[in-house]
Amino acid sequence: MASRIGSSRLGLQVFDRSPVCTLALSLYLGYPPSAVLTEEIDRITRERVYDRRVFFVRNIGFIEPTAARKITFVDALKFERLHEEVYLALGYELVDIPRGEVADRANMIETYIAVWR
Repeated sequence: MASRIGSSRLGLQVFDRSPVCTLALSLYLGYPPSAVLTEEIDRITRERVYDRRVFFVRNIGFIEPTAARKITFVDALKFERLHEEVYLALGYELVDIPRGEVADRANMIETYIAVWR
């Protein structure tokens, strides 16, 4: 989860995805990153668009299959690891949000944000 702290006239913005997530998905699926994606990764890195601290929300311990979600839990764990590696390779600091109840995880994120502001 990427965030821009203090970079908007509206204040804090928190995103649940970023171009880094798209890069991780591209690599996971075996596709080379497009020129547009590569340029965007370069831009957000150069301009430090996102805060370097990224909430890394861990899996919940299972996958509920749906028509759109066809990934197995084992593959989801592989993707989680690759996702983590891509963020780290680009110089982000991962703030681990471990498995737990949604309210507890939300409170943990709110606490981090309050301390950072």
